Amino acid sequence: MVTLSDLQSEFPELSMKLRQSVNLDHLYALTDHNALLQHAKFSVPARREGYTVDDNARALVFSVKAHSLWASERLSELQRKIVSFLLLMQADDGQFHNLMDFSLRIIDKPATGDHLGRATWAAGTLINSNLPKGMRASARLMFDRALPWARASTSPRTKAYACLGLYERLLAEPRDSNLKSNLEQLADTLVELYNNTHTSDWKWFEGILSYDNARLSQALFAAYHSLGKEVYLDVAQETLQFLKNTTTIQGNYAPIGSQGWYVKDGRRATYDQQPLEAGTMVETSVLAYNLTRSNLYAEATRQALGWFFGLNSKSVKVYDEATGACHDGINNEGLNENQGAESTVSFLLAAQEFIRSFLQN
Repeated sequence: MVTLSDLQSEFPELSMKLRQSVNLDHLYALTDHNALLQHAKFSVPARREGYTVDDNARALVFSVKAHSLWASERLSELQRKIVSFLLLMQADDGQFHNLMDFSLRIIDKPATGDHLGRATWAAGTLINSNLPKGMRASARLMFDRALPWARASTSPRTKAYACLGLYERLLAEPRDSNLKSNLEQLADTLVELYNNTHTSDWKWFEGILSYDNARLSQALFAAYHSLGKEVYLDVAQETLQFLKNTTTIQGNYAPIGSQGWYVKDGRRATYDQQPLEAGTMVETSVLAYNLTRSNLYAEATRQALGWFFGLNSKSVKVYDEATGACHDGINNEGLNENQGAESTVSFLLAAQEFIRSFLQN
Protein backbone atom coordinates (compact mmCIF):
# COMPACT_ATOMS: atom_id res chain seq x y z
CA MET A 1 0.00 0.00 0.00
CA VAL A 2 1.32 3.46 -0.94
CA THR A 3 1.42 5.83 2.02
CA LEU A 4 1.86 9.59 2.05
CA SER A 5 5.42 9.17 3.26
CA ASP A 6 6.17 6.88 0.30
CA LEU A 7 5.31 9.76 -2.04
CA GLN A 8 8.36 11.64 -0.78
CA SER A 9 10.80 8.78 -1.38
CA GLU A 10 13.19 8.60 -4.31
CA PHE A 11 11.50 7.77 -7.59
CA PRO A 12 12.99 4.24 -7.97
CA GLU A 13 11.77 3.27 -4.49
CA LEU A 14 8.38 4.83 -5.09
CA SER A 15 8.05 3.01 -8.41
CA MET A 16 8.64 -0.35 -6.71
CA LYS A 17 6.04 0.47 -4.05
CA LEU A 18 3.58 1.61 -6.70
CA ARG A 19 4.09 -1.54 -8.76
CA GLN A 20 3.06 -3.61 -5.75
CA SER A 21 -0.05 -1.46 -5.28
CA VAL A 22 -1.42 -1.70 -8.82
CA ASN A 23 -4.37 -4.07 -9.01
CA LEU A 24 -6.04 -4.94 -12.33
CA ASP A 25 -9.13 -6.60 -10.85
CA HIS A 26 -11.50 -3.71 -11.50
CA LEU A 27 -10.23 -3.26 -15.07
CA TYR A 28 -11.07 -6.90 -15.75
CA ALA A 29 -14.41 -6.60 -13.92
CA LEU A 30 -15.40 -3.79 -16.30
CA THR A 31 -14.53 -5.94 -19.33
CA ASP A 32 -17.04 -8.40 -20.77
CA HIS A 33 -17.05 -10.69 -23.81
CA ASN A 34 -17.02 -7.67 -26.13
CA ALA A 35 -14.88 -4.86 -24.73
CA LEU A 36 -14.40 -2.49 -21.80
CA LEU A 37 -17.68 -1.10 -20.47
CA GLN A 38 -17.87 2.66 -20.08
CA HIS A 39 -19.42 3.26 -16.65
CA ALA A 40 -19.99 1.71 -13.25
CA LYS A 41 -22.70 2.31 -10.67
CA PHE A 42 -20.60 2.46 -7.56
CA SER A 43 -18.27 -0.53 -8.20
CA VAL A 44 -20.69 -2.54 -10.37
CA PRO A 45 -20.38 -2.34 -14.20
CA ALA A 46 -23.25 -0.32 -15.67
CA ARG A 47 -23.99 -2.42 -18.72
CA ARG A 48 -26.80 -0.14 -19.91
CA GLU A 49 -24.22 2.57 -20.69
CA GLY A 50 -22.39 0.42 -23.21
CA TYR A 51 -18.92 0.99 -24.64
CA THR A 52 -16.83 3.83 -26.11
CA VAL A 53 -13.79 4.00 -28.35
CA ASP A 54 -12.45 6.67 -25.96
CA ASP A 55 -12.17 4.26 -23.03
CA ASN A 56 -11.11 1.23 -25.03
CA ALA A 57 -8.37 3.12 -26.84
CA ARG A 58 -6.93 4.32 -23.53
CA ALA A 59 -7.19 0.80 -22.13
CA LEU A 60 -5.32 -0.57 -25.14
CA VAL A 61 -2.47 1.89 -24.57
CA PHE A 62 -2.29 0.76 -20.96
CA SER A 63 -2.49 -2.95 -21.68
CA VAL A 64 0.23 -2.76 -24.34
CA LYS A 65 2.62 -0.71 -22.22
CA ALA A 66 1.89 -2.71 -19.09
CA HIS A 67 2.68 -6.02 -20.78
CA SER A 68 6.27 -5.97 -19.51
CA LEU A 69 5.11 -5.31 -15.94
CA TRP A 70 2.07 -7.53 -15.44
CA ALA A 71 2.02 -9.96 -18.37
CA SER A 72 -0.72 -12.59 -18.18
CA GLU A 73 -3.09 -14.45 -20.46
CA ARG A 74 -5.87 -12.27 -19.08
CA LEU A 75 -4.05 -9.10 -20.16
CA SER A 76 -3.38 -10.60 -23.60
CA GLU A 77 -7.07 -11.46 -23.94
CA LEU A 78 -7.98 -7.87 -23.09
CA GLN A 79 -5.63 -6.61 -25.82
CA ARG A 80 -7.22 -8.90 -28.42
CA LYS A 81 -10.76 -7.88 -27.45
CA ILE A 82 -9.98 -4.18 -27.68
CA VAL A 83 -8.20 -4.42 -31.03
CA SER A 84 -11.19 -6.31 -32.42
CA PHE A 85 -13.57 -3.71 -30.99
CA LEU A 86 -11.60 -0.80 -32.48
CA LEU A 87 -11.48 -2.47 -35.90
CA LEU A 88 -15.25 -2.82 -35.78
CA MET A 89 -15.73 0.82 -34.76
CA GLN A 90 -13.64 2.21 -37.61
CA ALA A 91 -15.71 3.12 -40.66
CA ASP A 92 -14.63 2.21 -44.17
CA ASP A 93 -13.36 5.75 -44.79
CA GLY A 94 -11.11 5.69 -41.70
CA GLN A 95 -13.23 7.74 -39.30
CA PHE A 96 -14.37 6.19 -36.03
CA HIS A 97 -17.70 5.68 -34.38
CA ASN A 98 -17.41 6.25 -30.63
CA LEU A 99 -20.55 4.76 -29.05
CA MET A 100 -21.92 1.23 -28.89
CA ASP A 101 -24.82 0.20 -26.67
CA PHE A 102 -24.96 -3.03 -24.69
CA SER A 103 -26.91 -4.79 -27.45
CA LEU A 104 -23.78 -4.25 -29.60
CA ARG A 105 -25.54 -1.66 -31.76
CA ILE A 106 -23.39 1.26 -32.93
CA ILE A 107 -25.42 4.35 -32.04
CA ASP A 108 -23.50 7.28 -33.50
CA LYS A 109 -22.15 8.36 -36.85
CA PRO A 110 -18.43 8.11 -37.65
CA ALA A 111 -16.59 11.33 -36.83
CA THR A 112 -13.17 12.87 -36.28
CA GLY A 113 -13.50 13.83 -32.62
CA ASP A 114 -11.09 13.19 -29.80
CA HIS A 115 -11.92 9.47 -29.88
CA LEU A 116 -10.29 9.23 -33.32
CA GLY A 117 -7.13 10.82 -31.90
CA ARG A 118 -7.13 8.38 -28.99
CA ALA A 119 -7.56 5.44 -31.36
CA THR A 120 -4.60 6.70 -33.40
CA TRP A 121 -2.51 6.91 -30.22
CA ALA A 122 -3.52 3.37 -29.29
CA ALA A 123 -2.66 2.05 -32.74
CA GLY A 124 0.75 3.72 -32.67
CA THR A 125 1.44 2.27 -29.23
CA LEU A 126 0.54 -1.23 -30.43
CA ILE A 127 2.80 -0.85 -33.47
CA ASN A 128 5.63 0.03 -31.06
CA SER A 129 5.38 -3.27 -29.18
CA ASN A 130 6.43 -6.89 -29.27
CA LEU A 131 2.87 -8.18 -29.42
CA PRO A 132 1.91 -10.66 -32.16
CA LYS A 133 2.58 -9.65 -35.75
CA GLY A 134 -1.09 -9.90 -36.76
CA MET A 135 -2.15 -7.46 -34.05
CA ARG A 136 0.52 -4.99 -35.09
CA ALA A 137 -0.60 -5.31 -38.73
CA SER A 138 -4.17 -4.54 -37.68
CA ALA A 139 -2.89 -1.49 -35.81
CA ARG A 140 -1.08 -0.22 -38.91
CA LEU A 141 -4.29 -0.56 -40.89
CA MET A 142 -6.22 1.46 -38.31
CA PHE A 143 -3.47 4.04 -37.99
CA ASP A 144 -3.00 4.67 -41.70
CA ARG A 145 -6.73 5.08 -42.32
CA ALA A 146 -7.25 7.41 -39.34
CA LEU A 147 -4.24 9.69 -39.70
CA PRO A 148 -5.55 11.86 -42.59
CA TRP A 149 -8.68 12.57 -40.54
CA ALA A 150 -6.58 13.54 -37.51
CA ARG A 151 -4.64 15.99 -39.65
CA ALA A 152 -7.88 17.53 -40.92
CA SER A 153 -9.53 17.71 -37.49
CA THR A 154 -10.10 21.07 -35.81
CA SER A 155 -9.83 19.55 -32.32
CA PRO A 156 -6.53 20.36 -30.57
CA ARG A 157 -6.80 17.14 -28.56
CA THR A 158 -7.35 14.99 -31.63
CA LYS A 159 -4.16 16.48 -33.03
CA ALA A 160 -2.31 16.02 -29.73
CA TYR A 161 -3.28 12.35 -29.51
CA ALA A 162 -2.26 11.83 -33.13
CA CYS A 163 1.12 13.36 -32.23
CA LEU A 164 1.48 10.78 -29.47
CA GLY A 165 0.54 8.00 -31.88
CA LEU A 166 3.14 9.20 -34.38
CA TYR A 167 5.72 9.49 -31.61
CA GLU A 168 5.09 5.88 -30.60
CA ARG A 169 5.21 4.61 -34.17
CA LEU A 170 8.44 6.49 -34.85
CA LEU A 171 10.05 4.64 -31.95
CA ALA A 172 9.38 1.48 -33.96
CA GLU A 173 10.02 2.98 -37.41
CA PRO A 174 12.55 5.79 -36.80
CA ARG A 175 13.61 6.25 -40.44
CA ASP A 176 10.13 6.86 -41.84
CA SER A 177 10.29 10.42 -43.21
CA ASN A 178 6.55 10.49 -43.90
CA LEU A 179 5.78 9.85 -40.23
CA LYS A 180 8.18 12.63 -39.26
CA SER A 181 6.55 15.03 -41.72
CA ASN A 182 3.10 14.27 -40.32
CA LEU A 183 4.28 14.72 -36.74
CA GLU A 184 5.89 18.05 -37.63
CA GLN A 185 2.72 19.26 -39.33
CA LEU A 186 0.53 18.39 -36.34
CA ALA A 187 2.96 19.77 -33.76
CA ASP A 188 3.27 23.01 -35.74
CA THR A 189 -0.50 23.49 -35.54
CA LEU A 190 -0.34 23.21 -31.74
CA VAL A 191 2.46 25.79 -31.65
CA GLU A 192 0.37 28.05 -33.89
CA LEU A 193 -2.59 27.72 -31.51
CA TYR A 194 -0.33 28.75 -28.65
CA ASN A 195 1.13 31.70 -30.55
CA ASN A 196 -2.36 32.95 -31.44
CA THR A 197 -3.77 32.63 -27.92
CA HIS A 198 -1.20 33.11 -25.19
CA THR A 199 -0.60 36.35 -23.31
CA SER A 200 1.83 37.29 -20.57
CA ASP A 201 -0.49 35.88 -17.89
CA TRP A 202 -2.25 33.13 -19.87
CA LYS A 203 0.28 30.78 -21.41
CA TRP A 204 -2.04 28.25 -22.96
CA PHE A 205 -3.26 26.92 -26.31
CA GLU A 206 -6.89 27.97 -25.84
CA GLY A 207 -8.87 30.62 -24.00
CA ILE A 208 -10.08 27.94 -21.58
CA LEU A 209 -8.61 25.22 -19.39
CA SER A 210 -11.06 22.36 -19.72
CA TYR A 211 -10.40 18.61 -19.88
CA ASP A 212 -7.39 16.45 -20.65
CA ASN A 213 -5.32 19.60 -20.49
CA ALA A 214 -1.78 18.27 -20.09
CA ARG A 215 -2.10 16.14 -23.24
CA LEU A 216 -1.48 19.26 -25.33
CA SER A 217 1.85 19.89 -23.63
CA GLN A 218 2.69 16.18 -23.68
CA ALA A 219 2.27 16.08 -27.45
CA LEU A 220 4.91 18.79 -27.88
CA PHE A 221 7.34 17.13 -25.48
CA ALA A 222 6.93 13.97 -27.54
CA ALA A 223 7.38 15.85 -30.81
CA TYR A 224 10.57 17.44 -29.45
CA HIS A 225 11.86 14.01 -28.44
CA SER A 226 11.26 12.69 -31.98
CA LEU A 227 12.23 15.71 -34.07
CA GLY A 228 14.48 17.88 -31.88
CA LYS A 229 12.85 21.22 -32.76
CA GLU A 230 13.51 23.59 -29.85
CA VAL A 231 10.26 25.49 -30.33
CA TYR A 232 8.34 22.37 -29.33
CA LEU A 233 10.29 22.11 -26.09
CA ASP A 234 9.90 25.83 -25.39
CA VAL A 235 6.12 25.81 -25.79
CA ALA A 236 5.75 22.50 -23.97
CA GLN A 237 7.65 23.84 -20.96
CA GLU A 238 5.88 27.20 -20.88
CA THR A 239 2.44 25.61 -21.03
CA LEU A 240 3.16 22.84 -18.54
CA GLN A 241 4.59 25.30 -16.03
CA PHE A 242 1.50 27.49 -16.46
CA LEU A 243 -0.73 24.47 -15.94
CA LYS A 244 1.22 23.38 -12.87
CA ASN A 245 1.04 26.86 -11.33
CA THR A 246 -2.67 27.10 -12.05
CA THR A 247 -3.47 23.69 -10.57
CA THR A 248 -1.36 23.98 -7.41
CA ILE A 249 -3.33 25.15 -4.35
CA GLN A 250 -1.69 25.21 -0.95
CA GLY A 251 1.01 22.87 -2.19
CA ASN A 252 -1.39 20.21 -3.50
CA TYR A 253 -2.48 19.36 -7.00
CA ALA A 254 -6.05 20.55 -7.69
CA PRO A 255 -7.17 19.87 -11.27
CA ILE A 256 -9.56 22.25 -12.96
CA GLY A 257 -13.11 21.25 -12.04
CA SER A 258 -15.51 20.08 -14.72
CA GLN A 259 -18.35 22.17 -13.25
CA GLY A 260 -17.50 25.25 -15.31
CA TRP A 261 -13.81 24.72 -16.16
CA TYR A 262 -11.61 27.85 -16.18
CA VAL A 263 -12.24 30.47 -18.84
CA LYS A 264 -9.55 33.11 -19.25
CA ASP A 265 -10.35 36.19 -17.11
CA GLY A 266 -13.04 34.18 -15.31
CA ARG A 267 -13.15 32.10 -12.14
CA ARG A 268 -11.78 28.58 -12.10
CA ALA A 269 -14.08 25.75 -11.07
CA THR A 270 -12.83 23.84 -8.03
CA TYR A 271 -15.05 20.76 -8.50
CA ASP A 272 -15.65 18.19 -9.91
CA GLN A 273 -11.99 17.17 -10.01
CA GLN A 274 -11.44 14.19 -12.29
CA PRO A 275 -8.80 11.42 -12.41
CA LEU A 276 -8.32 12.04 -16.13
CA GLU A 277 -6.61 15.34 -15.31
CA ALA A 278 -4.37 13.96 -12.58
CA GLY A 279 -3.38 10.95 -14.65
CA THR A 280 -2.52 13.01 -17.69
CA MET A 281 -0.49 15.38 -15.52
CA VAL A 282 1.55 12.47 -14.19
CA GLU A 283 2.23 11.10 -17.67
CA THR A 284 3.25 14.49 -19.04
CA SER A 285 5.40 15.45 -16.06
CA VAL A 286 7.23 12.11 -16.19
CA LEU A 287 8.07 12.67 -19.86
CA ALA A 288 9.10 16.27 -19.18
CA TYR A 289 11.33 15.18 -16.29
CA ASN A 290 12.97 12.46 -18.36
CA LEU A 291 13.76 14.99 -21.09
CA THR A 292 14.95 17.86 -18.89
CA ARG A 293 15.68 16.50 -15.38
CA SER A 294 14.07 19.65 -14.01
CA ASN A 295 12.97 19.55 -10.37
CA LEU A 296 9.85 21.45 -11.43
CA TYR A 297 8.58 18.35 -13.21
CA ALA A 298 9.64 16.03 -10.40
CA GLU A 299 7.49 18.12 -8.06
CA ALA A 300 4.60 18.16 -10.55
CA THR A 301 4.80 14.36 -10.80
CA ARG A 302 4.69 13.91 -7.03
CA GLN A 303 1.77 16.32 -6.65
CA ALA A 304 -0.38 14.76 -9.37
CA LEU A 305 0.39 11.18 -8.31
CA GLY A 306 -0.27 12.15 -4.71
CA TRP A 307 -3.76 13.37 -5.65
CA PHE A 308 -4.80 9.73 -6.10
CA PHE A 309 -3.52 8.79 -2.63
CA GLY A 310 -4.96 11.57 -0.49
CA LEU A 311 -2.89 14.67 -1.25
CA ASN A 312 -5.92 16.58 -2.47
CA SER A 313 -8.40 19.22 -1.35
CA LYS A 314 -10.55 16.68 0.53
CA SER A 315 -7.74 14.44 1.85
CA VAL A 316 -9.46 11.36 0.39
CA LYS A 317 -7.98 8.35 -1.37
CA VAL A 318 -9.26 8.31 -4.94
CA TYR A 319 -7.60 5.03 -5.88
CA ASP A 320 -8.63 1.89 -3.98
CA GLU A 321 -5.67 -0.48 -3.88
CA ALA A 322 -7.77 -3.32 -2.47
CA THR A 323 -10.03 -3.52 -5.51
CA GLY A 324 -8.01 -1.75 -8.22
CA ALA A 325 -10.84 0.74 -8.78
CA CYS A 326 -10.47 4.48 -9.07
CA HIS A 327 -13.31 6.75 -8.01
CA ASP A 328 -14.78 9.05 -10.64
CA GLY A 329 -13.43 12.14 -8.93
CA ILE A 330 -13.77 14.55 -6.06
CA ASN A 331 -16.81 16.77 -5.63
CA ASN A 332 -17.73 19.35 -3.04
CA GLU A 333 -18.92 16.65 -0.63
CA GLY A 334 -15.94 14.33 -1.12
CA LEU A 335 -15.54 11.24 -3.28
CA ASN A 336 -17.70 10.47 -6.29
CA GLU A 337 -18.56 6.90 -5.37
CA ASN A 338 -18.85 5.62 -8.95
CA GLN A 339 -15.82 3.83 -10.37
CA GLY A 340 -15.96 3.89 -14.16
CA ALA A 341 -13.54 2.96 -16.92
CA GLU A 342 -12.10 6.40 -17.66
CA SER A 343 -11.13 6.95 -14.04
CA THR A 344 -9.57 3.55 -13.47
CA VAL A 345 -7.67 3.55 -16.76
CA SER A 346 -6.45 7.11 -16.12
CA PHE A 347 -4.82 5.96 -12.91
CA LEU A 348 -3.39 2.84 -14.52
CA LEU A 349 -1.88 4.83 -17.41
CA ALA A 350 -0.23 7.19 -14.94
CA ALA A 351 1.03 4.38 -12.73
CA GLN A 352 2.56 2.34 -15.52
CA GLU A 353 4.25 5.39 -17.04
CA PHE A 354 5.83 6.24 -13.71
CA ILE A 355 6.82 2.65 -12.96
CA ARG A 356 8.33 1.94 -16.39
CA SER A 357 10.32 5.17 -16.23
CA PHE A 358 11.84 4.72 -12.78
CA LEU A 359 11.71 1.06 -11.76
CA GLN A 360 15.11 -0.34 -10.92
CA ASN A 361 15.65 -3.72 -12.49
